[in-house]
Amino acid sequence: MKPEFFSLFDISIGLGWLILILVGLWVIRLRNLDQEHYKYFYPALLFKLGFGLLFAFTYTTILAEGGDTLAYWEGAVDLNHLFWDNPASYFAEMMQRPSADTITVNFNQRTGYPPSWIYKEPESFFISKIISLFTFFTFNSYMALTLICSTIAGLCSWKLYELVKDFSFCKHWVLLAATLFIPTVAFWCSGISKDTFILAAFNLLIFYTFSILKKGKTLSLSGIIMIFLSAFVLFKIRDFMLIAIAAPLAFVLFIRIAKKLSNSPVLLWSTRILSTLVLMVVVLAYLQTTNESSNLANVYLEEVAVIQQDFKQNKLYTGYRYDLGITEYTPWGMIKAAPMSIVTAFYRPFIWEANSAFLFVSGLEGLLLIALTIGFFFRSGNIWKHFAFIRTQEFLVFAILFSLLLGFFVGFTSGLFNVLVRFKAPFMAMIIIFFAARQPKKVENEAINGSDTCLDYPMRR
Repeated sequence: MKPEFFSLFDISIGLGWLILILVGLWVIRLRNLDQEHYKYFYPALLFKLGFGLLFAFTYTTILAEGGDTLAYWEGAVDLNHLFWDNPASYFAEMMQRPSADTITVNFNQRTGYPPSWIYKEPESFFISKIISLFTFFTFNSYMALTLICSTIAGLCSWKLYELVKDFSFCKHWVLLAATLFIPTVAFWCSGISKDTFILAAFNLLIFYTFSILKKGKTLSLSGIIMIFLSAFVLFKIRDFMLIAIAAPLAFVLFIRIAKKLSNSPVLLWSTRILSTLVLMVVVLAYLQTTNESSNLANVYLEEVAVIQQDFKQNKLYTGYRYDLGITEYTPWGMIKAAPMSIVTAFYRPFIWEANSAFLFVSGLEGLLLIALTIGFFFRSGNIWKHFAFIRTQEFLVFAILFSLLLGFFVGFTSGLFNVLVRFKAPFMAMIIIFFAARQPKKVENEAINGSDTCLDYPMRR
């Protein structure tokens, strides 16, 4: 089924939803006129909506093959048809894991059959399931569904901005640009795609988690629901993201506990010894597992290797490829590949590697990140004092650890620059904020004068 993106019906429904969304966003803006930062709300959401439509236009008009985004839409439309044909089968399909057997049981000529390459991947067809919930209100309009996805992406990015907007270790315009106005992130994560929902779930999860850490808030029922919903979405689409988030968060919590126990050396050292022992047990258990079976025994090690080989060898994935020369899929082999994988994820594609306008923009963003990295090491004064300051900032500790973990996975597995740019979207804001961070002068003076003021989350007054 080909999309009728420019049909009169689709455009009419799309324009109707665009007006509804713009009015709704303007009402939100009017209700928050007393909050100064809301002057950026409307431009930020328009930025997302614009790039969402650009993404849709690119894949319906410029790229003849359409890409996965149209397959997600077609799957959602077929699910919509299935509901009207057989509601029981629709709900069964929404709950079950798709397989070659179920597609012929639940779908038929009247409903249409979802694209096979989407249906056979549960994490991909999950996107069709999500957007099928909106097809009942959009009359299956691809344009309207794109606008809804863009709005969800924009509102979730706004939550991340609200979390970081008062941090004084970064200039406000850096925080604003990093969370709301990165062009490649807006393009790849505003339309109907996996990456849109991955980034939205990540932003919500970080917002609610750090709201507790930063402000000591008690979570409301809605907050608890959003945390579980975000974690569920990440688990269903890209479960490695949960590891990349959980490990840095655990480290941050350990730092916080260590701070609270700093006045009790016995408790502090007991906690450190216990944590070290637990870590040693986990490492030994892991090594025992890999020694007793094949090098790919670990499920995540195997998953990384399979994904890497798939992107490397599958001719269905088109675009400019890169090769890190990885041949050893063992724990030690991946450790050796980590530095090049992380550098690739952070800074590539370089300008001379860009063979399209989209990759050229990504190359410019890479140049900016290189400049921030150089400034981080050479413009921050005493680098050891700078690291000591960063160690006191839980958000910055999380940002670098998360970026390193996800950066390794992204750089190692992608193989294509178009995939690389999409996969690294969740850590782009984090790594920019980290490398742009500077110790506020007020905090620095208080530290020099011997003040015992808490350095966690210096906020703008």
